[in-house]
Amino acid sequence: MRQSAITQYGHCPYKYKLRYVDNLEIVKNQDANNALYLGTAIHYGAETGSVKKMIDNYYSNYYVLTDNTINEAIKIEYLLPKVLNFINQYDKLEHEVEFEVGKFHGTADLLAHNKDGTVDLYDFKYSNNVEDYLKSPQLHIYKYFLECIGYKVNKMAFIFIPKTFIRQKNSEDLYQFRKRLNETIRGMDIRVQYLEYDSKKVTDSLNTAVEMLESTEFPKNETKLCGWCEHQPYCQRGEDYMNLPSNKRRERKIDTNPDMWVYADSYVGKSTFVDQFDDLLFLNTDGNTDNTTSPVIRIADEVTVEGRITKRKMAWDVFLEVIAELEKKQNDFKRVCIDLVEDLKEHCRLYVFDKNGIQHESDAGYGKGWDLVKTEFFSAIKRLKNLGYQVIYISKEVVSEINLKNGGKITTIIPNIQDKFANVLAGTVDLTVRAYMNGEDRFLLLEKKENVFGGGRFNFKTKTIKLDKDEFIKALEQAQEGIKTYSKMEEAPKEENLNNDSSVGGPPSQVNIENKNDELENSTTEENAEISSEADDAKTNKKVEEAPKRRRRKAE
Repeated sequence: MRQSAITQYGHCPYKYKLRYVDNLEIVKNQDANNALYLGTAIHYGAETGSVKKMIDNYYSNYYVLTDNTINEAIKIEYLLPKVLNFINQYDKLEHEVEFEVGKFHGTADLLAHNKDGTVDLYDFKYSNNVEDYLKSPQLHIYKYFLECIGYKVNKMAFIFIPKTFIRQKNSEDLYQFRKRLNETIRGMDIRVQYLEYDSKKVTDSLNTAVEMLESTEFPKNETKLCGWCEHQPYCQRGEDYMNLPSNKRRERKIDTNPDMWVYADSYVGKSTFVDQFDDLLFLNTDGNTDNTTSPVIRIADEVTVEGRITKRKMAWDVFLEVIAELEKKQNDFKRVCIDLVEDLKEHCRLYVFDKNGIQHESDAGYGKGWDLVKTEFFSAIKRLKNLGYQVIYISKEVVSEINLKNGGKITTIIPNIQDKFANVLAGTVDLTVRAYMNGEDRFLLLEKKENVFGGGRFNFKTKTIKLDKDEFIKALEQAQEGIKTYSKMEEAPKEENLNNDSSVGGPPSQVNIENKNDELENSTTEENAEISSEADDAKTNKKVEEAPKRRRRKAE
């Protein structure tokens, strides 16, 4: 039992149940201002005393860096030294101190030791929501239990690291915006807010904890804050993203038929590569089927004319009919390939517009139109995933540049689909890889690179391979060396992993940042261009350095 669970139960018992009883998994968003990523990075920076390590920790959470990611890094890069100046007045500091008293578990962000043997208790908050946090029982509970195990707490306080939400105006370029951003954060300072100990907050929290532990019903507490809850899709719209497995260990086996996402530039041969697999059904959206031999169904609008009446069946309706037919299992296909997945998403978008009589997402009200498209699209993808076929997505790629503070640039390569859709799609496959050409030769990039979207649950021994099915299967087997091999696909039914995180075979592993902050700032445009070149992808042998992990101390 942790203080966060008690607080969660007090706010909404049903959310507490989803998170702490049902252990509902969610996909962590890749927004640059993700409070979890930023808060964790600031904690790590305060613990290590290093701005550089803090920035590396923050970057390590993202598949690909963007201008917005750099903007957020600029903010915390300026504010961390202010935190360090304050806490370094103490001779001895203990960071991330875990303690346990009975069933209660807690982690104190910082214990600062005084010369008289007492400690000052601090908790970091990267937030402007000062008044609400001052009402929180968190520090009061921590003081109570820390003193139960021998600490003498003298003072307790929140250290608020302020946020700024200024955005780039349409009238200013990135240089002008970052100049304004720097001027803004130079006027900001941390706020240390001390609290008087209130035993009533402890008593109330313990009463809530008793109620929580004894409760068998968890009612919903629906408020205006539900719109910001990460569990809203499951709670209010009934979208079921969780299937609990049976409580027994499974035998590990080599998977040579992983669900995967292959993306590349035009004419690289991504469809031809997938076509090498047997028992494959193509669901094609762009009509480019001349170089493939597997059976194909065109996902396109179907127009029929009966006399003077013209009837149109939308492409998305065709896709739904295909899924309905596949659900009958009256076929001998083992694989289904969507080529191209971004076209399919656009067909879904147009279908939703037509169904709701709108011309753009904004016509349906704030956020509703976009949500309608997302729900329709991923509900259908989930149906397909549930059928047990090997699912393969194909996409084209987009090459873009992000701009660093010093004017340097980094080239990034991502699939041709919106970031939020890409992150969820990546969570539905075991592997996301990029194909590319070097001269006349075609390759598949298996190495994780900080500027290339991709990753997966396989520890490949080879960085690049030829764009060939046999080479790919060989690389998969080497990556899973020592694990029993499937004798038949039917012996290993695919488990649904839609919207699960990387710890359960979900989205690609977090791409660690090879170029640390100083190197990013000092690199030139030409050097960054070399990062993304296909020739460099094929030849590089430099090992990706793992981002440092936070350590925790346990109180004796």
